[in-house]
Amino acid sequence: MKNEKLKSIIVLTVICLVVAALLALTNSVTAPIISTARAEKVERSLKTVLPDAGDFEEIEALPENAPATVSAVYRAADGSYAVVLAARSAYSSGDMGITLGVGPDKQIKGITLTSYQESKDFGRDTYPQNYVGRTASDYAGVDSFAGVTYSSKALKAAIGDAFAVIEILEGGGAQ
Repeated sequence: MKNEKLKSIIVLTVICLVVAALLALTNSVTAPIISTARAEKVERSLKTVLPDAGDFEEIEALPENAPATVSAVYRAADGSYAVVLAARSAYSSGDMGITLGVGPDKQIKGITLTSYQESKDFGRDTYPQNYVGRTASDYAGVDSFAGVTYSSKALKAAIGDAFAVIEILEGGGAQ
């Protein structure tokens, strides 16, 4: 009986080790593919919001006081910024991925939702376009979208965060 228990423990341990090794192997094969796909998705979103900006350089070290919704900031040679944000509304089932393009004139040039997991759609391809042409001083005038008020408010707040991080990066915000 003691030998059977020991045998069972050894068999289960071997099975666990084999499964763990297979998972590690699978991860080592898929991790670079997933990373490349994510990078391509970000690059596409940058080109969508600022198609004429040229190449982008990621700002590696975001300021300590950057809003929590800001995932990454990219700067183009022409002075444009592309800000990648992750916002969540009160009833959200996941983060709303947003890429916002702000031109050198500090106007929103483009906006795209890279992920949106709500059950109700607020026109993910149309509603955000209401912000194009807006600046830090007038974006708040865009009305919330009825039926998805929390999501549209989360989008508006994220846009405010994008303007805030740009101001911080340009030395206008509190350091």
